[in-house]
Amino acid sequence: MDGVMFEGASRPAVQKEFDSTIAKRGEPFLVVTLVTTGPQSTNNTPVIVQGSPLKGKIHLSLKKPDAIFSIILTVRGMIVTGGGAFGSFDGYTFVFLDQKYTQQKAALKGDHTWPFSIDLPDEAEMTEGVDHQPKMFRLPQTFHQRFIHATIKYEVEVKITRKGILKSNDTLSAPFIYIPVIRPPPLPPLRRLAYEEGIPLLGPKIDPDGWLLPKTVEIKGTLLNNRRATRSVECRLFLAKPLSYTRGSVIPLFLTLESDDKQVLDLLSSPQAISVRVRRRTRYNSEPHKAFESKVWRDDVDHSQRAVWSHATDYAGEEPPDSLRMLDGELHLKSEMAPTSAMGNYSINYSVVLLSFNTPGFKVEEGPVLLEHPITIVTSFAPGPRPKATTPADFTPDIRAKADELQTNGEFSRGFY
Repeated sequence: MDGVMFEGASRPAVQKEFDSTIAKRGEPFLVVTLVTTGPQSTNNTPVIVQGSPLKGKIHLSLKKPDAIFSIILTVRGMIVTGGGAFGSFDGYTFVFLDQKYTQQKAALKGDHTWPFSIDLPDEAEMTEGVDHQPKMFRLPQTFHQRFIHATIKYEVEVKITRKGILKSNDTLSAPFIYIPVIRPPPLPPLRRLAYEEGIPLLGPKIDPDGWLLPKTVEIKGTLLNNRRATRSVECRLFLAKPLSYTRGSVIPLFLTLESDDKQVLDLLSSPQAISVRVRRRTRYNSEPHKAFESKVWRDDVDHSQRAVWSHATDYAGEEPPDSLRMLDGELHLKSEMAPTSAMGNYSINYSVVLLSFNTPGFKVEEGPVLLEHPITIVTSFAPGPRPKATTPADFTPDIRAKADELQTNGEFSRGFY
């Protein structure tokens, strides 16, 4: 979901109104106004942040008496899957939020305004699993992107009903963007101290509690000038703890390469040879009419741009051995990323993936994915200092000229940010 300014530098609260209108005979008849004071979207859609009330007003302008029976306001949250390649064009709709408020009215004439302020729940109930047991889920963020046949959308619907068989009703929907507030756990002490004092992060040798090593990867391959002998390199990719990262910030990384072959070390430790990305997996199904175990689930996979690397030192004041190379890395997370979420037949999950090294002088036998480890993307920051990037960000999707090569290697980025 693009075009929303999320948490960053503080900005003064500015009230903004968003009108949706039905006109009759060229003049406004029904106007639904949503009022916000939080983040703003670039596509002129109101944004509601978790914990903030949904505020607005309904305005009717009637030039003559109208036999209105009721005014029904509904706040609705929906998962829409399919569409286009699946089923009907509109796909299948699963309603997970449905709050109704009804006002009975008699015949009205003239101008009438009804303000409203609605507290949205933090969670909603949906059934899950083979036995369709009800389960509570955090309300997911609004989500809509090209190439993905799953959409999360929210709207306020106002319906004007009238007495009589031949009387028609009027319905007006006003969309809004919903953002949950999800915070990561506190930073480890030494990493927090580094951000507070503006010094480089300490590596895993000095700060073992601040890093996670999923596993050691053995990389085997051959030099292009000597294909007979297989070389072996031990690769360790460390992820900064906790494994919960705020969009708009960075994921600190630390990489070590160890081998007795200095030529291979020099080739693989080139920052341009290392390919580490964030992988997003959007999972959903579009077959609500089928039993859970018979549904066909679809996975849409996309990747961030590659991490940015620089050579590092992390040997507690000692010179590292010639058989070791070390690099600092950062994965930049754009602020528009959808957070990790799951609800019934829909989920968005993230992982960090180490992909096959790309160097013309050394052919790696394994691939394309050498390592994958799950992470969580959240929408807000933990109390205390915020992570600081030390490298420039580049959110440009992979260019078309490289599309075939990158897709073959399983790492092509459409720019899911």
